[in-house]
Amino acid sequence: MKFSLAILAAASAEMSQEFYDRRLVINEHFNRFASEALDLAHNKKDQKYHFKFNKYLTLISSSLNDDGTRCNAEVVDADDITVFSADDMCKLNSQLNSAISSLARQWACNGRGDVSRQVVRRMKKLKNQYAGRKCE
Repeated sequence: MKFSLAILAAASAEMSQEFYDRRLVINEHFNRFASEALDLAHNKKDQKYHFKFNKYLTLISSSLNDDGTRCNAEVVDADDITVFSADDMCKLNSQLNSAISSLARQWACNGRGDVSRQVVRRMKKLKNQYAGRKCE
C-alpha cells in the first residue's frame, strides 16, 4: 500500500513538474514578446494585452488537478512548445496563443465551467486583436 502511494506521489510530482516547465517556457517567450512588441509605457491596448495574457496563465494554474495530473489520460506529444519565432512578432503572437491553448487543454481541469474552453476562446480573441492592430 505504501509503495503504491509513493509511486503515485512520484508520478504526480513529475507531471506537475512538466506543467511548470511548459509554463516557464511560455512565460519566458511572452516576456520577450512583451519587451520587443508591446509598448507597455504608453499604449493602453498593449497594457490590456499584457494583463489579460497573465490573467489567463494564472487561471490555468489555478485550475490544475489536485494531484497534478493531466486532464486526459491520453498524452499527445506536440513540439509546439519548442518552436518559437525569434524575430517575427506576429508569428510569435500566434505561437504563444497555440502554446497556451495547448497548456489549457491538457492541464486546466478544475474550476467553474470548462476552463480550458474559456481560455482557448479568450486567447484567440486576444491574438486576433493584436494581429488586427499590428500585423496587417
